[in-house]
Amino acid sequence: MLSVRVPPIVESQRKAKAAYKDALHAGRGLSSFAITPLFCIKRCLLAMLPPIDMSYIADQLVESGDEILRAFDESETPIEPNPRVILIGLERLFDLIRAAEQDTLEESARALRDATGSEPAVLLDHGIALLIQLAELARRLNLPPQARALERLTLPFCCWLLRRGGELSHPEPVINATAELANSLREPDQLVELFGLMREIIDGIGLERALESETTNPARPWRVLLLNRAIVATRSHQPALMEEAFADVVEHLPEDAPDFFREGIGQMEARNYPAQVREVMQRYFDRWCTGQRLH
Repeated sequence: MLSVRVPPIVESQRKAKAAYKDALHAGRGLSSFAITPLFCIKRCLLAMLPPIDMSYIADQLVESGDEILRAFDESETPIEPNPRVILIGLERLFDLIRAAEQDTLEESARALRDATGSEPAVLLDHGIALLIQLAELARRLNLPPQARALERLTLPFCCWLLRRGGELSHPEPVINATAELANSLREPDQLVELFGLMREIIDGIGLERALESETTNPARPWRVLLLNRAIVATRSHQPALMEEAFADVVEHLPEDAPDFFREGIGQMEARNYPAQVREVMQRYFDRWCTGQRLH
């Protein structure tokens, strides 16, 4: 199996390559900030893929928010900002988004603009920023489960607004969420669905445009998303998804392709992957690894 994990940011190419190799040998996964592919699943609590549903998102916010407020009120150490301010902002935003929902996605996007005076992309950035700010407060209050839950909400929230005309300008939190989810999902059907959401994230801005934006971003989150998606495709046991994801890797990340397929074929041999999965990985390995050594 393949799995994904989120280690710290790696800021230089040298450190990224070292982290990549260390993680492969340790059986860890891809970070949303640094290349650390994982071709075996680690022991962790299983998770369900969150539905792309604003009522679900709002309910989860209330559940995590109640715990955060309780811890905040009981804390002897002053903490700023007050989580109530962030929660009120998120609740108002979610209420506006739900109230603007119409029969079609296009009508919903138009109603959202009329109701807020803002583009969906602005609302998306604002909502993600508030969720991450609240997650950071949860960690300061020693509530890591609530922090992770809030970070994961960035994925369904993002996809909801992408479907209504939003664009993702700051992808790191959402790519983090996909990495964490990929690490905890084991059923191929769930991974197929996650692959579809990752595709939506890429399509929401356009892959060429996304990769161009990374010239000034040392973390290169879109690069990591492409590699994460290739791992998710392999774990889904779906050759068609592997072909799609691998084609993007070799076209847009040719410098990463040899290491990716070399480690991948090693895990095909070490683990009981289905024949159709092995065939696709072997073909790309032959093209990008064996062929290169002959030159």
